[in-house]
Amino acid sequence: MFEKTSIAFLSLVEGLSMKGTAEDDVATFDQLSKRWWEPNGPMILLHRLNKLRVPMVVEGLIKVGKLDRKQRYTTDALKGLNILDVGCGGGIYAEALAKLHANVVGIDPARHLIEVAKAHAEAQSDIKDRCHYYEQSMEEHWQGAANKYDVVVLSETIEHVVDKSSLLKHVAEVLKPGGSVFISTWNKTSWSWLLAVVVLENIMKRLPKGSHDYDKFVSPEETEAILEAYGCRTIEQRPFYLKFWESEWVWVPFNQLTYALHAVKG
Repeated sequence: MFEKTSIAFLSLVEGLSMKGTAEDDVATFDQLSKRWWEPNGPMILLHRLNKLRVPMVVEGLIKVGKLDRKQRYTTDALKGLNILDVGCGGGIYAEALAKLHANVVGIDPARHLIEVAKAHAEAQSDIKDRCHYYEQSMEEHWQGAANKYDVVVLSETIEHVVDKSSLLKHVAEVLKPGGSVFISTWNKTSWSWLLAVVVLENIMKRLPKGSHDYDKFVSPEETEAILEAYGCRTIEQRPFYLKFWESEWVWVPFNQLTYALHAVKG
C-alpha cells in the first residue's frame, strides 16, 4: 500500500503543475518548491525516477537509430539533440538530460517552479548554457516551434490534462520527422482509481482530496491511438512500479498502475 501511496504522490507533484493555477495548487507548490532539489527530501522519488526515464530515452534513441550503441554509457550520449520537457516542474528530468549534453527546454505554467528550475540550472556551469526554462503551457509554446525538437518528454503530466488530443497534437507538431516522444503516466484501470482516488485521497488522506480525477487517467491503448492519429507510431510500452521499501523504481511485467511509452513521428 505504501508503494502505491508514493506513486500517487509523485504523480501529483510533477504533473499537477499542468492542471491550472488554482490557489490550492499554487500553495502546494510554493511549499514543495523550497525543497525540490534535496536528493533525499520530499522529491526523492522524482530524483530516483530518473534511473528509469533517462536510460529509456537513451535506449529508445538507440533502437530507432538516432544514437550509436557505443554512446549508451558515455557522458555526452545526447550531444546535439534538442529536447523539450513538457510540465518540467523544478527541472529534475530536464537537468538529467542536459547533463548528457542535450539542449533542453523546459516549460511549465507554474511560475514558482520555473524560478526554482532556472536558479538551479544557472548555478551549474556545465549545463546552464544548455538548459532553458519558460513559464508556458504547451498550447503557448508550440506556436513557432514546428519541427524543432528531436525529443519531447512528458513525465507524470498527461493524466492532469483535460484535452489530451490537443496536447499530443502540439507535441507531434513540434517534433522533427523521425523525432521521439516519451510519456510516463497512470493507466486507466479500476486499480488505479481505487488506489489514487478512494484509498489515498479519501481513506488514508495522504493526498489532497480532488487531486486526481479518474476521468483524466488514460490507458496506453488510448494514448497510442491519439499519437497514431497525429502520425506518431508507438514502438515500446513498459509498465513500471515502485519498490517502496528501497525507494527504487523498477520495470515490471504487469500493467495495472503506471506505464512509460515511446513513440516516433513518421
